[in-house]
Amino acid sequence: MFTKLKARLLKARSLISIKTYKRPMLFVISLMLLINIIILCIAAVIALFIDDTYTSFIDAFANGSLKWLLTPNAILTIENPNTLFLAVVVLIVGMVLFTGTIIALATNSIKEYFQKKKSGSGKIFLSNHIVILNWNNKVPELVADLLNVEDENVTLMILADIDKDYAEKQIYNVINKMNRNNKELSKLNVLVKNGDPLISSDLSDISIEEAITIIIMNKGTYEEVTKDMSKSDLNVIKTILNIGRIEFTHKPPIVAEIKRIETKEKIETMAKVVETIKTHTLHPICFDRRLGQIIAQTIINNLMEDVYLSLFSFEGAEVYFLKDTTFDDCLAKHSDAIPLARKNNDLFVLALDDKSKYKTSDIQIEVKPLKTLQIEEVTNKEVYILGKNNKLDFIQLAFSEYKNLYNTDFISKWVSDSEIESFVEEINKSTNPITIVLLSDENQKDDSLDANVITNLIYLEGKLQRSDINIIVELLDPKNDSIIKDFNINNTIISNKIISLLLSKLALIEDTGSFYEHLLSFKINEDDDDQEVIIRKATEMYDEKFPLVFSNKKSFIVSTYKSFNKKIIPFGYFRNDELHILSEGLHKEEIFNILATDLIVLMKI
Repeated sequence: MFTKLKARLLKARSLISIKTYKRPMLFVISLMLLINIIILCIAAVIALFIDDTYTSFIDAFANGSLKWLLTPNAILTIENPNTLFLAVVVLIVGMVLFTGTIIALATNSIKEYFQKKKSGSGKIFLSNHIVILNWNNKVPELVADLLNVEDENVTLMILADIDKDYAEKQIYNVINKMNRNNKELSKLNVLVKNGDPLISSDLSDISIEEAITIIIMNKGTYEEVTKDMSKSDLNVIKTILNIGRIEFTHKPPIVAEIKRIETKEKIETMAKVVETIKTHTLHPICFDRRLGQIIAQTIINNLMEDVYLSLFSFEGAEVYFLKDTTFDDCLAKHSDAIPLARKNNDLFVLALDDKSKYKTSDIQIEVKPLKTLQIEEVTNKEVYILGKNNKLDFIQLAFSEYKNLYNTDFISKWVSDSEIESFVEEINKSTNPITIVLLSDENQKDDSLDANVITNLIYLEGKLQRSDINIIVELLDPKNDSIIKDFNINNTIISNKIISLLLSKLALIEDTGSFYEHLLSFKINEDDDDQEVIIRKATEMYDEKFPLVFSNKKSFIVSTYKSFNKKIIPFGYFRNDELHILSEGLHKEEIFNILATDLIVLMKI
């Protein structure tokens, strides 16, 4: 008997413990109600014995103890002193046990509500927002660039396994450098939620089905799970498959950052064979490949990075897709757009925003015949690369394509850490123009990024005896840019910033992916026009007396375009080391000059 009773008690205790854990607030309220009912019942029994006015237990309960608890003023009409004392005791106990408990629970609920909102947990109801899944150190730069988007307001939701306060601090530090006023900052709403993009409930909590754009960031973990796939690329594939089941309202483009070019092929295969993602617009981008191409082109011409940063950023002009327009029609009529490349019967144009590309003007363009010089495209360089990361192979591939395209004696060599000492001795003896490129190690933790670059810079500064060496540095962490400014560096390439800017373009401006694909490669595309940015000094292009004077910007553009047999088109120029992009008011009647010292930015077409 005792054993059975003990077992039942243990079972009851276990049941109560489970209920308490699962619904603690409901359990506490229920317990307080039960205790109060017991106290009221005891008080009713006592009242029945000490006060003859009550005829039954129900009468003593309803018109006595319960009434005293719910309507405290009722005790003022009690004449029996014993009953009055009992009523006061019931009222005080009830206030402490019931009212006090309710107040405490309500206060705790409000506190939990604010804590949930502060930590980013709970459901967030959003619509027409941009979603970023996963976090890496490129995200703050990406968010900062969205301040330049022309829309009235931009809402950005970040879902990642990261502390909300830390993420917001990183974003704020980048935005703070942009020196924007409060009005400009107020149009960007950035929300951060700690969660896992592989958990469907976490995706539902950020209203992902209402998103207009989805960007999947790569976690940057290079540990291989198979011979041709990193752990972070596997995470991207899983995330794509997980969001594939979602029925989106706005059919958002899904841009995924991947590390291995093999992963891109896998995702493209998935898009063809997996039913749940066939209807989605997927853009898997191997940014290390893109960046390798940018670094290679910047090595050949160190002003190239400024041009790309301008094209990739939402600040100023960017590339848009213009349908059913010919090259010549755009040049003749469109007052705020410059055609850069053709795609079948459509164009890629440079404009301030998506609306500006449609602006037209009836002003006739003055075409001036210009005496031109043969543009030299071949650059013979001697380049040495120190450091190794995932972009190295793409840089070397770009150099190989450049050498094959132009049949040039371009020398490029990778120098291992063990060879640095002998390498420095050799170039100190050499008289050839030499470029040294320092690549940053991607496998370091966030607080150790660019450590190998800084170490190599210190060594080179101490050992190099030549002051004419062209040193180009790749950084991953933008914060380190100001740290190394005092070294003898000709150019700094901030990889994560470039990737972030390009990522935002591919995600938010539709149909421009193929333009950037062709632009960043030295290969001549067989289907579309050859796209390549080149920068040349004005005196190397025109056999004319300077300054060249034009009636407006479009006159300069069209005159150059036609004088070079429609093979190139100018869209900007460097003057006093400052880049000027031609993007608005092209037909406006105002004198436009080209100086002998200007460097013209051209697109081969």
